[in-house]
Amino acid sequence: MLPLGPYPIIRYVLSHLSRNGFHDIIIIVGYLKDQVMGYLGDGSLFGVRITYVVEPEGVAFGTAGSLKLAAHLLDDTFLVVQSDTISEISLTEMAHFHSDRAGEVSIALTEVEDPSLYGVAVLGKREEIVKFLEKPARGSALSKLASTGFYILEPDVVDYIEDERWDFARDLFPYLMRIGQHLFGFASKSFWVDVGELKGYLRGAGWVLRKLDRDAPIDARVLGNSEPPVFVRGKVMLGQRFQISGPSWLDNGAVIGDDVQIQPGTVLKEDSEIRSGTCLDETVTFENTVIGRKCSIKSAIIGERASVGNNVAIDSAIIGQGCTIGDRAKILPGSRLWPNTRVEEDGTVDGIMAVPRDKSFYFDTGLGQYSGILASSIGEFLEALKIVPLESLEYHIGRRDFEKWTKDVLGSIELADNIRTLRRSQLKGEELRLQLIDFVLEWAERVSSPNETSDQSSETTFRRRKLLTSRRKRRLAPDYSLAVETR
Repeated sequence: MLPLGPYPIIRYVLSHLSRNGFHDIIIIVGYLKDQVMGYLGDGSLFGVRITYVVEPEGVAFGTAGSLKLAAHLLDDTFLVVQSDTISEISLTEMAHFHSDRAGEVSIALTEVEDPSLYGVAVLGKREEIVKFLEKPARGSALSKLASTGFYILEPDVVDYIEDERWDFARDLFPYLMRIGQHLFGFASKSFWVDVGELKGYLRGAGWVLRKLDRDAPIDARVLGNSEPPVFVRGKVMLGQRFQISGPSWLDNGAVIGDDVQIQPGTVLKEDSEIRSGTCLDETVTFENTVIGRKCSIKSAIIGERASVGNNVAIDSAIIGQGCTIGDRAKILPGSRLWPNTRVEEDGTVDGIMAVPRDKSFYFDTGLGQYSGILASSIGEFLEALKIVPLESLEYHIGRRDFEKWTKDVLGSIELADNIRTLRRSQLKGEELRLQLIDFVLEWAERVSSPNETSDQSSETTFRRRKLLTSRRKRRLAPDYSLAVETR
C-alpha cells in the first residue's frame, strides 16, 4: 500500500495488467492484507476481477513457494507479477512470445548496468535461456539481461516447487533447467523499475509525475504555469516567494512556507508542512511530516509523522515513520532510519540503518549475562560482531536470536535466511565470526548504497511485496491467469 504520487503502487500495477488484457487477478496477501483487500475490494473499480489467497501466519514463504497456496486456482497458463515493479513492458507481446516458444517458462528481461544485483539470464538460439545466475559476482556476469519479475508459467511448473521458501531466481528456475525444462527470455527495452528501494522508488515517482498531465485524478488541478506542470489536490497553503517546479504533486493539507523551493520530482502527501527557507529536490514526504526551516533535502523519502528540525541536511536517505531529527543534523547518502528513531541535534548518520534503543540488539554470553555491548544500527552490529566474545556469538546463533533480529527489526528475510543456513552448518569459533561478518557486511553494503537497486528478495524498511497473478483473454493467444504475491 506504499503510495507513489497520488495512488498506491498496486493501482499502477493493476492498471498495467488491465491495459494488456489481464483481467482475472489472484492476489496472494500476507502483510497488511486487510488494508490491501479493503482498498482493492473485488477489483471492479480498477477494471479487473480479484480473488484473494491469504498466507498463513508464522510461515516464511519465498516468491515461488507462495504459489503453492494458489495451486488450485492455476489450471491454465498464467503470468506472475511482483507488485513492487512499475513497467511499460508489453505483456501482450510477451504472451504471444510464450505461446510461440512453447516452453514451460518465459521471463521478461531488461538490460541493466549492474547485473550483480539481479537474476541474470544468458540467451541462446530462439531466446532460450541457457544459463540463469542469481546475483553473479561483480565483473563476472556473462550477460546484462536481468529478470524483471514478470514470468509466464505453465500450470505444471507449480508441481516442481518443493519448499515454501523457494524463490524463483534462486531455486525454481535453476532447478527447472537442471531437469531439462525449457525457459525462454523475452528481452524488452521498455521502461521498468523496481520501486522496492530508494533509487527505484524515486524513479517510479518521477515516472508517475511525468504522466499526470495525461492521467491526473479527476479532483486534481494545475498550480501556476510551470512546465512540466505541478498538480494539487484539495486545499494547500502557500507562503510568499515560494518557488515550485514540475513535475511535482501536492496533496490536501500541504503547507509551504515563505521562500521554500520545491524542485522537480517532489511529492508532498496529506498535511505535510515545509517551513520557511527549505529546499526539497526529488523528495517524497508522507502524511503529517514536518520539515523545519532552512533544510536541504535531496533524493529522500520522509516517512509519515516524521519531524525534521531546522538546518538539517538529508541526502539520498530513507527516514522511517515517526522519526525525530534534531537541528543541524546530517543524514548522509545511503542512510536508513528505522521508524521512531531519534537523531540528536548536530548528530550525523552515515550510511547505516539506525534503530531506536528499544529495538537494539543486546549481546549476552549466557542467560542473563549481559556482555556490555549493544547495537542500535547495522554499523554497530557489524562492529560488535568483531569484538564480542565467541561464547556470545555461539549463544545467540544457537538461540536463533540473530535470525529473529535481522528479520523482525532490520526487515530482511534474506539476511535471516543466510544466518539460518550458517546456524545449520554448525560452524564454531572464529570461523563462525568471520562468516557472520561476511554475510552482514555484504547485505549492509547493498542496502546502504544509494546508487544500486536491490534484488527481488531484498527488503528495506519501507518495502513490502505483493505477487499478483491474472487471467487474460485475447485472440491469437491462450487464456492466461495471473498470480500476484504480497509479502
